[in-house]
Amino acid sequence: MTNIVFFFYIQSGLDYTRKCCPTDIQIYQGPSGFNGLHIPQYTVQFVNEASTIDGVFDVQIHCGEFASTDFIEPSVFRRIGDCGICLLKNGSRILPGEVISFVYSNILPYDLSVVLVKC
Repeated sequence: MTNIVFFFYIQSGLDYTRKCCPTDIQIYQGPSGFNGLHIPQYTVQFVNEASTIDGVFDVQIHCGEFASTDFIEPSVFRRIGDCGICLLKNGSRILPGEVISFVYSNILPYDLSVVLVKC
C-alpha cells in the first residue's frame, strides 16, 4: 500500500519571500527651532515601514559631510569613514514600525537618503 502525503500552503496575507529594500525606511525631516547659538535645528525621524519582514539591520544612510553643533549619540547615528555614509542605530536591528529620531543643528538641512538595508 502506498501512502500519499499532501502538503498545503495556507496563504496568511504575508509575503515571506519579500526582500527588504531602501524604500522600507522612510525619512522625515523638518525644522524644529534654534539651538543656544541661534543655529537652526532639524528633527529627523527614520521609520521602518516594512511590516512583512522581521526588521532590518545595517541601515546605511547617504549623509554627505554630515556635521552638527548638537551632540548626537553615536549609537543612534554616526558617520562611518570619509565616504559620506552614516550608520543608523549602530547597525542593530530596527523592528517594523520602529522610529529612530534625533535633532541636529546646522545652517542648512542635510539631504539624507537610504543606500543600504539588510534583512
